[in-house]
Order: sequence, then structure tokens, then C-alpha cells
Amino acid sequence: MFKSFLPATLLIALGLAATSPRSYGQAALKPGENPILRDVFTADPAPLVYKDKVYLYVGHDEAKEGQMFNMNDWRCYSTTDMKHWTAHGSVMKVRDFKWATKDAWASQVVARNGKFYFYAAVQEGAPANAKAIGVAVSDSPTGPFVDARGSALISDQTTPGPNGWDDIDPTVFVDDDGTAWLAWGNPNCYLAKLKPNMTELDGPIQRIEVPNYTEGPWLHKRGSTYYLTYAAFAHQGMSEKLCYATAPSVTGPWTYQGILTEQAKNSYTIHPGIVEFKRQWYLFYHNATLTLPTGESGALGRRSVCAEYLYYNPDGTIQPIAHTVAGLSVPPRSSASPAPQARPPAALSGAPAVASSGITITENTQPRPPQWPGTPVFSTMPAPATAALDNLSFNHNKGVSSLGQTFEVKANCRLTRLDLFGGDGFGTDAKQPVALALYDLGPADGLVADAPTYPAGTNLLGAAISLPFSYTPQAAGILQVDFAAASQVTLRAGHRYALELQGVAKSAPLFWRVGRQDTYAAGSAYQNRQLVLLNDKRGYDFALAVYGAPLAN
Repeated sequence: MFKSFLPATLLIALGLAATSPRSYGQAALKPGENPILRDVFTADPAPLVYKDKVYLYVGHDEAKEGQMFNMNDWRCYSTTDMKHWTAHGSVMKVRDFKWATKDAWASQVVARNGKFYFYAAVQEGAPANAKAIGVAVSDSPTGPFVDARGSALISDQTTPGPNGWDDIDPTVFVDDDGTAWLAWGNPNCYLAKLKPNMTELDGPIQRIEVPNYTEGPWLHKRGSTYYLTYAAFAHQGMSEKLCYATAPSVTGPWTYQGILTEQAKNSYTIHPGIVEFKRQWYLFYHNATLTLPTGESGALGRRSVCAEYLYYNPDGTIQPIAHTVAGLSVPPRSSASPAPQARPPAALSGAPAVASSGITITENTQPRPPQWPGTPVFSTMPAPATAALDNLSFNHNKGVSSLGQTFEVKANCRLTRLDLFGGDGFGTDAKQPVALALYDLGPADGLVADAPTYPAGTNLLGAAISLPFSYTPQAAGILQVDFAAASQVTLRAGHRYALELQGVAKSAPLFWRVGRQDTYAAGSAYQNRQLVLLNDKRGYDFALAVYGAPLAN
């Protein structure tokens, strides 16, 4: 099959004449400055260290005005000094996977068994018509790569769900014992072992549960610590940042370590790649700051790959990384000695977040609950993990200060517990507080279940003062508010109630999951005490379960 290659001797960027257009920053180009690749628009960098070189595999952005992404092939570059890059041209085209139709999205190459295995996200044709992951193979790190299976390694049937884009962004990690692992997915992070032939799965698919995960996972190991770096927050209505977590094993348990880098300039997406080369660690990512010699400038679908030095703290955490123009044009620090990064508060699954007036709030007692634990008095949906697929916080639309769910109970009872399906976010602090309120709206007779609004009277959880609580970012799970040791509120049969999360508009301390259909007929979801509208439709419900004890006669 035909392959198009640039001359192997072509040195890119950073060896271009100083009269070439700049992306941003100083007037003169220096070897190692960002963006590091300047001949075409590139995205989703995936570095491979092989012998005395770093090979960098990227998607090729070709979007024109008004297009989102237009990506048809993958390219490879190599370097021996991290400053001057040799272009090897197109190493594979999306239609080289005969079963694929378009979208040469994120990829990665790993060396194994004397061969080079190329994993990439593409659009699979009929009947799936969804994103899938293919694997190709070559005898050389610069290709050409050929389809190793003739079919998708991961297809939409592998991870059935409501979205056709679940199966993207593959990353492969070969552990010290030779075991190969594949991670991928949006907005779920999947993990599976690969067989030694690198073209088949070896065992069941697992999930990695970490806060704020959206896409773009990257696995690496340093010493005995495993690192998962990923693009975060996009599924919550924000531009992506890079977050990371650590674990003693590739299968976890994973400890969230917070934000590694902020949003990339001019780009709402970002994608990590991390390697060690000649005893120095590096982070690769993309932004959208490049202007080509043709005059085309960076945009949503015209991104450009960048690199920064990466340093660890003595405790193994990674120091926050700033995006710079200088990039690798300046020497690395002689020692990683700056003050260690501020680590997030300890966040153990099931740990109490706060205890106030006999009320205990416990986080993440059950990640992705297939059903509510125990026997609730009522719930807005029976299977929250599969029904509550959207995330809402106080940053929704132009910003809201309350999220509410109305409900009824059928018999008088004492409120003993509230379970919410939520999580993620930045956590609570002085600038992002959260409080809980409960209002009795009166007899439900004559009230419309999805009324446009509801009045707020006396807060049953604390008179005029709502119940505050603290929250540490956790993966989506059940947040349990236990009133067992408190003066318990009486819920009256036939009355309608409104439970509210209250916070600061435009903040995102945590997200409450909401369903995409009307799963609960006796109430509805609200924001700012107005019906939640998603896709200009109403009738949605937040994932909520109410537990109670019957009243003595």
C-alpha cells in the first residue's frame, strides 16, 4: 500500500529559519521552544523511548475554518537531543484499517517482541458506526504499520453504553514483569490485560475510578509507583486540564493527586504523554498556538505539540507543570529542589467528610452504584449509574447557586439518611462552599410534579441556616448523609419536599448526577429553583434516595 514520507533528513522546527511565523512569545526561534513541531498541525502526542532516540507519534490536524477535527493520518518524529526533531512523515492512514471510515484520533506505539505495535482510535464503519481501537504492527518504529487483526481490538460492543465515543484514546503500558496493559475511554477509564501477542485481550475489562476523568489516559511507572495521567473536566462543562493519580499496582487502588497542568492555550482539549530519556523526565501535550508558514493559525482542530520538563517531589508526587514558550530550549534544573506541591487532603473511599450536630457525610461509599444500597423509602431512579449520566454543578449555564430535587413520601417517617449519586469536582473550600437544605412544600394534592418553580420556606435541616459540609474530590459514587445520631426531621405522607445543594454560582466543588429522562414521576430536578433544561427539554431527575424509620404509633 502507498505511504507518503518526508525525507528522513528533514529537521523540523526549531531548525526553521528565524523569519518563519511565530506562534507566540519571543521573536526568534530557539531549538526546543514550544510548539516543538512546526511543519504541520499536530495533536495527541505519544512518546516512545527506543535505544538512543525518542520517537513521537502524533495525530495530524487538518481542520479548515468551521471544522472541529479533520484527522486522516498519524505522523512520527524522532530526536536524540529533545531539541531537534526529524520528520518521518505519515506512518499510517486511517483507511489502512479497512474496517475504519475516518478519524485518526489519539494513538500510541510500544516496542515488544522485536516489533512495534501501534494502537489508535478510529471510527468503525457499519454496523457499529462508533469509535473503536485498532492495532497495527511494524518491524520499524517509523513504519509502515499494517493492521494486525483485520478488525477492531476494542469496539462499541466491547463496552456497550449510551455513547458512541466510549472507546478512544488507547494507552499501552508494559510492566516490569512483561505484562502489557491497555487503558482507554471517554468518559469511563477502562483497563484490560493484553495477551503476549499484543493483539488480543487477556481477561476481563476493569474500570479505573478516579475523580474528574474525561479521556486521554497515560500510564507510566517510576520506581514502585504507578502513575495515571489524564485529561479531566471536559465532561463537566469545562476546558480540559491534566490530572493524575498514583497507585502501588496498575490495578490500583488509585489515589488522586490533583491537577498537574492547567488548560492549554487556545485549546479546550489536552492530551498527556510522559517518558524518561537520559535520566530526565518529560511531559508532552498540545495547545493551539502555532501559525504555519502558510499563515494558517491554531484553532480548535489545528493544535500543536509541546513539551516541558517534569520533576518529582521526594514523596513521589509530581511537581505542577506550567506551560511555557521556552519549553526545552532552556537547560533542565540541576536538581528537583523546589518546595513540594501542596497535596490534596487525604481522600479514602468511605471516609467521613464532616461530622456536625450528629450528622455524618460519607463520600464514595459505592462507586458507580448499579442500585441503591439497602432499602430506601423512595428513590428517583432504581439504577443510578446507568440512568444518571450527566453532571451538574453550580457552573452550569451562566452559573447557578442551587441544585434541587423535589420528592414525596408515601408514609410518615423520620429522615435517617440521604444518598446522592455525585462526585468529581474541585472540592469544597472557603471559595467553593456547599450546603444542604430541605424544604416542606406542603400537601402534594394540587401541586404539579414538574412545576416551573417551587417556593422555599423554613429549612428543615437548620432553620434559616443550611447544613454546610466539606468534600474532597472523589470519583463518582454515593455521597451518604447520615442523620442517625441527629434530631431527625419528620417527613409527612402526602407532602412534597425539595432537597437542595447550595453553593457559589460558577463554582464546581462537586457534581450531582442527573438522568436524561423523567425517571421519577412525583418530582423533578431544578437549578436556581427553575426546572432543569437539557437539550431544551425538561422532566429530568437528580439521582437521590431517601431513607427513613417509621414513626411509632
